[in-house]
Amino acid sequence: MVCLLFLGVFSDPVRVKVEGFVGDSAIFSCSIPESEIQGKTEEFSVHLRDDEGKTVCDITGGNSTCKDQDPKYKDRVETFPDEYKKGNFTFKLNGLQKNDARKYICHITGPSQNHTITELHVKDRPGGRGNHGRLNGELLSIVYFLVIFFLAGILIFMFVAVTFCVARMVFRY
Repeated sequence: MVCLLFLGVFSDPVRVKVEGFVGDSAIFSCSIPESEIQGKTEEFSVHLRDDEGKTVCDITGGNSTCKDQDPKYKDRVETFPDEYKKGNFTFKLNGLQKNDARKYICHITGPSQNHTITELHVKDRPGGRGNHGRLNGELLSIVYFLVIFFLAGILIFMFVAVTFCVARMVFRY
């Protein structure tokens, strides 16, 4: 009997992989079956932590509280309180940054327990824009080439114009 209790408490976590783009949002699924909630959302605590143990956000007593969250997550986390009664304690992380790519652990405690490990991958947006809006290397090389070509054209034009003016002055007399 004791062995069965321990097996239930220490069951394997759900593992999820999520991909997002810099500047977009990512969803961290964290739930238990609705049948286990039975109107007792206030008896559950939900904690979302990153793999360094930093607080992303908590839901306790049926209320989202991000007061102890790490500053890097400040004003970037949303929860969905209307979904709690269904066992859905999903978190949304907005404004993704490259350094958000890591594992996140969502742990639900209360009459029922569950934990989910989400591995977040953050990619640069297709089309040459990445973190902080920097241009990719190939496009930057083309821009440099065009600028140098334009400046060389101006220098050649100035050289020809000056040569023409000097020649006109010399051969006028």
